Amino acid sequence: MISALHQRQPGASLWRIAYWHCIHMLCFLFLLPVYRYRAFGVRNIPRTGPLLLVSNHQSYLDPSLVGMGCSRRQFAALARSTLFDNPVFAWIIRRLNAIPVTQGETDVGAMRKCISELKKGQALLIFPEGSRTLTGEVEPFQTGTMLMIKRAKPTILPVAIEGAYNVWKRGGYPKFHGRIAVKYGEPIPAETIIEMGPDKGLAFLRDTVAGMREELIARLRD
Repeated sequence: MISALHQRQPGASLWRIAYWHCIHMLCFLFLLPVYRYRAFGVRNIPRTGPLLLVSNHQSYLDPSLVGMGCSRRQFAALARSTLFDNPVFAWIIRRLNAIPVTQGETDVGAMRKCISELKKGQALLIFPEGSRTLTGEVEPFQTGTMLMIKRAKPTILPVAIEGAYNVWKRGGYPKFHGRIAVKYGEPIPAETIIEMGPDKGLAFLRDTVAGMREELIARLRD
């Protein structure tokens, strides 16, 4: 049992694993009834090995939304450095494996930390658009994603979020009604993306996530 738990978060203490599950449950208790949360493709999430979850970014809720479907696999995630200014909130998200990153510039330290975590066999969530979308659409992916893939060679899992923009768009306030869904796509070997080259590889990942998002739009209309 303990070995199975450590596979979800290699090197973590049982306390950290239990903490993740407690936050996971709290998110379910709030987000499931309020936003009628639905997750598709959960079985696609690999249980072990280095894993890079690549998701579109619609709102502040996104890390929690992706995490709700990942009970079988805990992950680290990049978070804007200013979120760590509040010591209480910083304490909470650091124990959820958040990695601070400075937006608007090349953060070499954050990149090294991400690559290191992947090489340890961890899962890592990133939002390659770099910031929350202004329109709800999936923006072009930034080049740092390819560096992680080349250096750490993780399995890549495309993830799409839909509905979060409508309930908490950038610059607005959260609404306590609406529908949100997340889809986990088919795992992609790193070599497949590397062989495409940087531009085509990033475009392929972006188009894959955008296509999954369109599928979610259709599902939420049902």
